[in-house]
Order: sequence, then structure tokens, then C-alpha cells
Amino acid sequence: MNGTLPKALLLLPVLLLAGCVSPPDGDEEQGAPPAYGGEEGPGRFDGVAADRGERGGPVGGDLRVSVVRTEATANDTVELMTGEELAEPAGDNGAVAMDWTSRLSITFASAERSGGDVVFSGTASYLHDEGSYIVHSKDFTVLVPEEGDAEGEEGAGGFASYTAEDGEVLAELTPDEPTADFSVTIADVPDESASERYEGGLTGRYIRYETPVELWGHTVEPPMDIIPGRLCYAEGKDWHDVELFEQPSMPCG
Repeated sequence: MNGTLPKALLLLPVLLLAGCVSPPDGDEEQGAPPAYGGEEGPGRFDGVAADRGERGGPVGGDLRVSVVRTEATANDTVELMTGEELAEPAGDNGAVAMDWTSRLSITFASAERSGGDVVFSGTASYLHDEGSYIVHSKDFTVLVPEEGDAEGEEGAGGFASYTAEDGEVLAELTPDEPTADFSVTIADVPDESASERYEGGLTGRYIRYETPVELWGHTVEPPMDIIPGRLCYAEGKDWHDVELFEQPSMPCG
């Protein structure tokens, strides 16, 4: 998914939704993790990203940004989009029409275990015609449900967080060279367990691309800025084929 998404309209304020994969057969009480932002969801903005030191994001380039959304657009792809208010009102009750344009696309190809780590491979594409965009190892987090013996950082609403041990630039994208393959190694991720698996081989784990705190002079402030930026994943040499829910706000079904 390396092209610019068609521009779409969204009425704000946005309602935060919940839901993800179905629980394993015979386990009705094992609820699926929340899937879309909110104070308790795995996509919530909890300040962890801001505390990691060097991060990626846009460098230079003039761009007017009113709001930001980072979300799954395919079962293997996260896109960062910026929005501008349209001149025409969208409706009554304070609704505002937004014109969305994709600026960054990250498509994953695999999530393979290497000892105690998981190596995510993929392709990043910059979709703006000015400045550059840096993809950094500290931009990514793996979220593991805390029901197991996970011992990661204090986490995001019932999830333990795992990050890259080494801070490094994975790709520097420009309008002249907008696409690059990359890999990021997330350290000390607990082994997957067969008992954790849902339909389609998923385990309720996420890889999350964390929206930069500032984008082209715009400070990211949820809930108006939508920033889950995550996908369900399963370890293996190929990405899973579980499709997205019909609602684009939910990462997987």
C-alpha cells in the first residue's frame, strides 16, 4: 500500500470503539483486548514514547495540520494521516468535516523470533512531497496481554510493553527516495503460547507504531488526534491473513 489514500470525510468528535479477535473456542470469559484507543485501550497515548529519547518523525517540510490519525488500513499496514478542516460545515451539533491525506505508510512482511527477541520486517513509504521522514527503532512497541508472565514496562491498559534495545535510525525517507525496507528488533518478548491463540493464529498481541509527539508544528493531543497505530501480529516468516474488521478503526478480526 504505497500510494496516497483517497481523501475521505470524517465527522468529529470521533467515538472510540473497542473489539478485536474472538476468544478461543470454549472460553467465553476470556474477553478480547480493546482495539481502538481510549484511556484503557492498547493504543492509548500514555507518554511512554516521549520518554525514550531520540525518536523518528518528519524533518522539515511545510504542512498545515489540524488533526492527526494513525491507524491500520490493511491487516499488515499502518498509515499516518493528517487532516484539514473543510470550509463547508458537515452538519449540525458542531460536527466538522475533515479532509484526510496519508503521509506515511508502514507495511509489515513478517514477525520472526530470534532467541528472546522478535524481528519485524517491513517497508516504509513517505507520501509527502516536502522535507523527509525518519523511521526509528524506538517508534515501535510490542504489546503483550498481561495475563501471562510478561515482565515488560508498565503498560498500556492491561498490556506489557516491549521495545527495541538499541536506538537507531531504520530508514530516512525523502520525496526522491520515498520507500525503504527496514527491520526492527523488539527485545525480550515472551514466547507465544498455543493456549493464547485465537482464530486465525493470532494471540492478542500488537505491534504499535507510535505517532510522534509533534508533526509539522502540530502537537499531538488525543482524543481529537487518533493514535492507536497498531496491528495484531503472529510470529512467523509471513504476515497473517486475518482481515480487518469492516470498521477501519479496528485493527483485525
